[in-house]
Amino acid sequence: MNQYENIPTNVQNLIHSNRKIEAIKLLRETNNLSLKEAKHMVDKYIRENPDLISSENLSSGHSFSGLIFFVAAIVIVYVLNSKFNFW
Repeated sequence: MNQYENIPTNVQNLIHSNRKIEAIKLLRETNNLSLKEAKHMVDKYIRENPDLISSENLSSGHSFSGLIFFVAAIVIVYVLNSKFNFW
């Protein structure tokens, strides 16, 4: 018996794709669970599968923060240029 038989394969796939919120929503719909129950099941699944925390999943957050930094830098340069007219 699979210990995760209450977590459908498509929900497990979402978890493995680092789409936790979507996994919780789908688990709620498919198993008719409360938000608390579904979140607990997904969190437990993640805790019991430490291989899910791969360098690939961790780096996805860094690329987004890098993008925010880049956009902020462009805005700062634009504002400074318009105020002090460097170019």
